[in-house]
Amino acid sequence: MNDDVKAEIVTIMRDNPLAMDMAMDANPVDLVKRAISSLAKKWIDNFIRKAIPVSDEVADKTLEAVDRGILASARKDSLVINLQWTDAMLQKRDAIIAENVAYIRSIPEQYFTEIEGMVYRAMSRGGDRKKLADELEAGFGKRHGITRRRAERIARDQVRKATSALANARQRAAGIKRGIWQHSGGSNKPRKKHVHAHGQEFDLEVGLPIGDKGQYVLPGEEPECGCTWKPVLPF
Repeated sequence: MNDDVKAEIVTIMRDNPLAMDMAMDANPVDLVKRAISSLAKKWIDNFIRKAIPVSDEVADKTLEAVDRGILASARKDSLVINLQWTDAMLQKRDAIIAENVAYIRSIPEQYFTEIEGMVYRAMSRGGDRKKLADELEAGFGKRHGITRRRAERIARDQVRKATSALANARQRAAGIKRGIWQHSGGSNKPRKKHVHAHGQEFDLEVGLPIGDKGQYVLPGEEPECGCTWKPVLPF
């Protein structure tokens, strides 16, 4: 996406000066606006088309990992757990996929909003086309880095949230009602409430009242939270 946008916009601004000066049916703003609009539609559609199978795969692999963990815990205590699909699990899975698709779509949407603003601000300053093209070309690398980091952050958070939601639904369906909070210890700036929650038992339907706003949350629900829980198996 970044390479495609860079090639087309820089070409308009640098390699077609005559077209930029035409006073017929298009001025520089119109040319760039149409190009950005066309590129945005193309790439947002591409992202949505790829988002659905990717989100399906993430949900399925997350559930497989959740099931392996539950079965391993059960075997350790010589218990037999029947893992079946429930309406609650299907709803959780659908919600996870829909949220993933929305987040994936937001990546190109935000990208093009920022690119559009950068181009129009540069044009409104009245700088020459070569300088503007150079600024655009230099700025794309930085913008690409920001977009990639945002995508990586979304991916981490969504996998954690999916794991938390599916584990909760699967365990409750298997008759597990409570868990013991396990702080991850992997963050440079851990939430104090999450650190203090380590070892506390909680209701899987409710969570613990340690959210950033004092709300009840489950491990892995809040942004950048890598906490988990140990299920309290029924005896």
